Amino acid sequence: MSVFYQVLRGKVHDVARAAPQPNPHLWVVVAAAGHTWFATVNVRSDKEPEGAPPGHANLYYLVDTDFRHPLVPSILARPDGLSPAHAPLARDYASGALDYQRSALFNPNEMRVLQPDAPGEDALAARLMSLFQLGKDQGHDVVFYGRTFKMSKPHQTDAAFGYTPDGPFGVHNIHMAQGDRPDLKVRDVENGIFGDGACFLWDEASRRMTAVFLAFQAQGWHTDANGMAVAGAAGDEPPSYDYANGGAEIPPPPRAAELTSAHVQPDGAVSVTLSNMTSAPLDLAGWTLDIDAGAAQPLPQASLQPGEPLSVPLPAGALDPHGGVLTLTNADGLRVESVAYSGGDPSKGWSDSFGGK
Repeated sequence: MSVFYQVLRGKVHDVARAAPQPNPHLWVVVAAAGHTWFATVNVRSDKEPEGAPPGHANLYYLVDTDFRHPLVPSILARPDGLSPAHAPLARDYASGALDYQRSALFNPNEMRVLQPDAPGEDALAARLMSLFQLGKDQGHDVVFYGRTFKMSKPHQTDAAFGYTPDGPFGVHNIHMAQGDRPDLKVRDVENGIFGDGACFLWDEASRRMTAVFLAFQAQGWHTDANGMAVAGAAGDEPPSYDYANGGAEIPPPPRAAELTSAHVQPDGAVSVTLSNMTSAPLDLAGWTLDIDAGAAQPLPQASLQPGEPLSVPLPAGALDPHGGVLTLTNADGLRVESVAYSGGDPSKGWSDSFGGK
């Protein structure tokens, strides 16, 4: 889609719950490039099906307090203020755009839901408020990926902050932005790949990144090239919840296979190893491996016994020495697992193992 997917970097100037209530967002003012900019972060969903139980409006969230990924240098390279200047960020992995389903940013199995706000109880708004307040107190950089909108409403934030940020644009949709149902109102269906939102807090003193990822329970976790939901589950999804029975957590199906390691030898030989994680033979006919969100490469025609590994040879130079992403897809076209590899010096050779991510 033609949307202005951009990045805002600066320092946390102010943070507050949106006003007037009820408004399911946190509002953050970012000081950068001689301006104050406005960022609005969802803490509750407004995309749930009619008649859905209240718990379905709780967001999926994951906070990684030590985020390590090949995209971190790209995040840190973003300048203060809004970038790229008044033009959308290119929608691909090589440009540093984010995609929850194609960039191996995190393991979806680890996502959970949390109520937006509740006095005296743990809630998503309180958790995020504490992160942003700590970032403000410690002078951490904050980096928002999202979609920009023109600040055409003067005094919009007065009730929360007593002033309106002077930056010409705000940033919203700081969450997964694909997999929306097609029956939503047109303005709400903003599906597209490599256009997901997220927030990062960078502590320069400790050289540590904290990442915040948010998504709606109504969104699909497998999407086509247009970001539209594809039905099915193969183990690379968050848990679901049975709200008719007290909100019991329902784990995703087990992965039939997992990527376990990648190897580059000093002589240039490259391979990736995967293993059958089931208790039955696994036919790999029709399975593929994507490298760095590129073209799918067919896996060898093989049947693996339970627990049996398979070393898949790849062309020399197939793996980026600076790191990248590997995605395993089954014969139904569903993502089974996506992992980030760290890379290394190809002249010396390197290996990377994956612990279930």
